[in-house]
Amino acid sequence: MHCPTRTSALAAALLATVVLAGALSGTAHAGQTQLPANPDCHSASHPNPVVLLHGTMDSDRVWDALTPLLSTNGYCVYSLNYGDGPRTPLLGYGIGPVARSVDQVAGFIEQVLRRTGAPQVDLVGHSEGGVIAEYYTKNLGRAAQVHAAIMLAPPTYGTTFNGLVTLADHSRAVRETVDAAVGNVICPACADMTANSAFITALDTGPIAHTGVRYAVLATRYDTVVTPAGPVSFIAEPGVTNQYIQDLCPTSKTTHQQLPRDPIAMHWVLTQLALAEPG
Repeated sequence: MHCPTRTSALAAALLATVVLAGALSGTAHAGQTQLPANPDCHSASHPNPVVLLHGTMDSDRVWDALTPLLSTNGYCVYSLNYGDGPRTPLLGYGIGPVARSVDQVAGFIEQVLRRTGAPQVDLVGHSEGGVIAEYYTKNLGRAAQVHAAIMLAPPTYGTTFNGLVTLADHSRAVRETVDAAVGNVICPACADMTANSAFITALDTGPIAHTGVRYAVLATRYDTVVTPAGPVSFIAEPGVTNQYIQDLCPTSKTTHQQLPRDPIAMHWVLTQLALAEPG
């Protein structure tokens, strides 16, 4: 397939700036967990429903290219908006505490399994959505309900936000100020996903991958949001597929935000879902 090039990392830089600017109160509303218009979709060729999980300051509209690709290939596809709060109209979804978002996603997955009659789902997550897939499977003990976890640039081991968190760590006072601002004013999820946060520490204590679940992670070397790019995303455990998009397309300059709609990344997801199936 054609190997496109991308050049803009402005959105990533802006996100890092916003993340350090301040945050929201703890009065977030319940996330949206509506099933789509085709809740009773069944696929003989792909029996596991695919649940798409967007990233921070985003929504399920980020899957507007991947959803039709998967549907055309016979998959039943579901998505939701999670992690909303008072500033969601300005910032988007996925800004609430990640543990609360995991619970919202868990409730949604239960709805999908009940309506479809399937015993398991395949999870596809971008950024925070990937961390939620990891945490749901491991820390909530739901590995039996997950057949595959396919992730695009998840901050598995916590992000430094392009070194800004590392810089803050040189001063305890600065780090405490940053954590308080991010965690209480704009984006609790951003604080949860920084390196060495309580949430990330809980996720990374002990092995992440579970036997019986196929894990695959795709990162981009041009990531300025989940950093250091690659090492903090990849699950360095046996049986996990870890790749850079540049391994598939050396000229790609795809950024963190562009991954869900990138043609190479989308076909990688399609390939990983197929590889997870028997036969």
